[in-house]
Amino acid sequence: MGKEIKIEKYIEKKDLITFFREIADAIEGSSSEELACFEDFKKVKISIKNEFGQMAVKAKIKQERECDATGEEAETAPAGEGVAAKPKYKDLKKRMKRSFKMIVKMTHDETLPPKEAVDSFLEDSELMVAYPGYGDEYYEDYTKACAEFAEAYKAEDMERLKAAVDELANQKGRCHAKYD
Repeated sequence: MGKEIKIEKYIEKKDLITFFREIADAIEGSSSEELACFEDFKKVKISIKNEFGQMAVKAKIKQERECDATGEEAETAPAGEGVAAKPKYKDLKKRMKRSFKMIVKMTHDETLPPKEAVDSFLEDSELMVAYPGYGDEYYEDYTKACAEFAEAYKAEDMERLKAAVDELANQKGRCHAKYD
């Protein structure tokens, strides 16, 4: 099935309610075959146009992980291994960019970012420093900045958290100035 679900169909106006109810159910985890793995979505686009009395419904759902035809998450590790394969560096950096953007925005708005975003960013940071040749000389300082960020988040200390986020942004800027 892959990482993207596409739906294109014509339905009657009265059936729109059922369509949206199916999406709500899928978000809660009880999805139809058409919306398999929907609860793990990253991005959803829905377009509905009234075309001669019929509703032209188009939906595109991008997912975090691949999903097989049965609705189960696809394996990310090679057969026989219990550890997931390392993601492509570019994919890892895109994920980090998304989570860090949210962390920066919320922290500077004096709001504690969600644990899921923080955990994702810290896990991805740990993975990132395992890739050689992308700024190895900055990894030690970056890892220390991540540790301070994690401690400040755990303590829910907004001042320390803002300082830690600013330090992470500084570390990112130094490395990207040389390696981007």
